[in-house]
Amino acid sequence: MSNPDCPGCGEALEAGPQLAITTNAKQAHQRVNEAAREQVLHDLRHENFEQLRDFINGARPATATGGERPRLLDVDAGYGWFIRQAATYAFHGQEHRTRGARAVAARAGVVLRDGFFPQCLEPDERFDVISFNDSIEHFDDPAGALAVAAGRLRPGGVLALNLPDAQGALYRLARLLRRLGVSGPFDRMWQVGMPSPHRHYFNRGNLWRLAGQLGLETVAVDALQSLRLKGLYARIAYARPGAVVTSGLLWLGMLPLLAALRWLHGDIMVLVLRPGQPARNAADSGDGALAG
Repeated sequence: MSNPDCPGCGEALEAGPQLAITTNAKQAHQRVNEAAREQVLHDLRHENFEQLRDFINGARPATATGGERPRLLDVDAGYGWFIRQAATYAFHGQEHRTRGARAVAARAGVVLRDGFFPQCLEPDERFDVISFNDSIEHFDDPAGALAVAAGRLRPGGVLALNLPDAQGALYRLARLLRRLGVSGPFDRMWQVGMPSPHRHYFNRGNLWRLAGQLGLETVAVDALQSLRLKGLYARIAYARPGAVVTSGLLWLGMLPLLAALRWLHGDIMVLVLRPGQPARNAADSGDGALAG
């Protein structure tokens, strides 16, 4: 089954349970406690964003900016965490979610533009870095979003993508459990019932091919942790309010998995791309398919 949202990306890996879910559905927003969600995700994202910042700085070529700080745009910036940690940049962020999410960011001193990318940008705005942190997989047309973003880069600018990996150990386990009749973990991976469910699951192979078709070359590739011991129980308890005993047992059961993940394929991949000739990367991705 070809994926109409991303021509040329390969065959669909999974139909995806999210296809029946409406993005930004009012009832989905009402189910999200932004303050609680911000608290349980903070530790994991904070550590990952520190790694991501250093990774981008190491991969981005030094370019002349006329004495001004390089400009960063974080697309769908959530609570503004990455913007706060990328302090060496003149930062800009955009977020289309509820006022609650933007209010959380505002309390930390980060003002986010309301609206969707790229409509919220000024006609002549250009950036040194445009980052998609857990956002490109939510776009109906990821190829179109990346093409527009590439056109908004200054000379020497880069795109930074941080997104789930369809080859990740947790995703593969969730897919196996679904085939055995246990669909909860798989639905959670696709963020079913959330205001902005996943539309795609990429792997390195199809993402490299998509980048090449857009005239983008891969500068660097890395991985980030999807689970850390610090804050793990809080994440479990947030998803299972009131189920204290069950949450505790699940936390205990996940400890061996957490240790094993250090040796398995990571569930979050990071790529830095730049405009150039089509990338020629050896696809070590297995099926090389796009889920969506």
